[in-house]
This record gives sequence, C-alpha cells and structure tokens, in this order.
Amino acid sequence: MISRNRGLVAVALTVALTSVGTPGCTSQNPLAPGGIAFFSFTDIQLGSGAIAATGNRAVMNYVVWLFEDGESENKGPQVDSGTLTFVVGANQVIGGFDQGVLGMRVGGQRQLIIPPDLALGFNEAVGIPADSSLVAELELIDVQVVITDTAPFTIIDLVVGDGAQAATGDQLFLAYGGWLYDESQPESKGALFDASDTNGFSFKLGAGQVITGWDEGLVGMRENGQRRLIIPPDLAYGDNSPGIIPPNATLLFDITLLTVTPE
Repeated sequence: MISRNRGLVAVALTVALTSVGTPGCTSQNPLAPGGIAFFSFTDIQLGSGAIAATGNRAVMNYVVWLFEDGESENKGPQVDSGTLTFVVGANQVIGGFDQGVLGMRVGGQRQLIIPPDLALGFNEAVGIPADSSLVAELELIDVQVVITDTAPFTIIDLVVGDGAQAATGDQLFLAYGGWLYDESQPESKGALFDASDTNGFSFKLGAGQVITGWDEGLVGMRENGQRRLIIPPDLAYGDNSPGIIPPNATLLFDITLLTVTPE
C-alpha cells in the first residue's frame, strides 16, 4: 500500500540491523581486530534544547563520508548529505543514525563512526561499496514528541454501493486515501500519508496482502460504495513505523470500491 523512494538512509528498512550496545565515547583506536570500525561517537558541540529519545520525531542535518583509516578524522570521500525527519528507533534510517542520535540535545553536533552492520551492510548505494564503514556528522535541529490519538475499529458507509458485494477471496479494485487519525482535525483527518494513484489499487481480499483492518473492514462492501475505516494499531502497523506513520498509530482511510471480481 505504501510505496516510498529509498535513498541512503532509508535503505536500512530492507536491512536486518544488529545492535552493538549502548553508544559510548570514541575510543583511541576506532578499529576492531580485522580492520572493522567500532560504533562510537564524539560530541563536537553539546546542545541545550530537548533531548532525542526513542519514539520522538527528530529533525537533523547530516553529512556522510566513507571511513578510511589513516585519513584526517578517518574521513574518506563524502558520499551523502542532507536533512532528515524520522522517528527515533523506528528503523526509518540506518541503525547508526537511530543509535547515534540518542541523547543528543537540540543544537548539538555529533560525529559518528558507523560499522557496516549499522550502515548498509552488504547492500550498496551510489559511492558506497558493500560492507562499508562510514563517518557521519549530525546536527540536531528539532525534537518533537509524537502523540497519536486512538479510536476503536470503526466501519462507516459514506455511500452504500449498488453493485457486487465484496467477499473473502475476491479481487478488489479501488481508490483510497489514508490519513493519520487526529481528533483535533476536521473529520479526524490528520496528515495524509498515502493515496492510490490514477490507476487505482488492486488486491485479493483476505489474502494478507494488505493490513488486517482492510481485510476485515472491506468484507460486505458493494461496488460504487464509499467506506471510511478507522483502524487501531493492532489492525494496522502496530509498533512499526512505515513512511511518516509513527509507531502505534491509528489510521483513517476513505475507500471507493470500483470493481469486485469473484474468486
């Protein structure tokens, strides 16, 4: 349902990351036996604002270099830079960023040494060979506490259709929009996080191809109908955080069912 372009930091969504313990100060020798870099950090400047903690939304500037032992500050060629907004600890970025930003205060700057298992591992990106260690410098711009409203699983028929009725095993073709559930907004629609493109969206009902709230909530809907689903986390993404969806978020979908093709 949710398709997002993946750059350097987002490749980690497809990589199994391994924790290496609590970040510590940079050691005198950043290399483990065999020439692999340890994960470590050095605070260049201590901030004075809010502290980044797991579950917060962090905004930071970053610059990344290949790790090269013997070079000044172990910085080889620069391979990436930019600004990121992500939920800390939600695997939206490489593991080194998730671990390395913890405890930083807004306004702070930190240098990280990131081994391959907390970077891209055996994956590659432009300018980054497989199994590369990295050096990164972070500047924490903002920290926001993620607050998510909750609601029970709810099905509302906005328009009752007049066509075929959807049943488990049918192929459905539909159009939809998805919002974060936010009681303070009109119709409880917070930020829009996903929508079908002009070609619509097709899936087999009850086959586990979509979130459970869809598989359960679209049964009995008729062609040409419009239905609103309010889906709590246990029927959506749980404590995962795809895209801009924070962990344990309740979601709201407006869905128009276009065609039903029986099994």
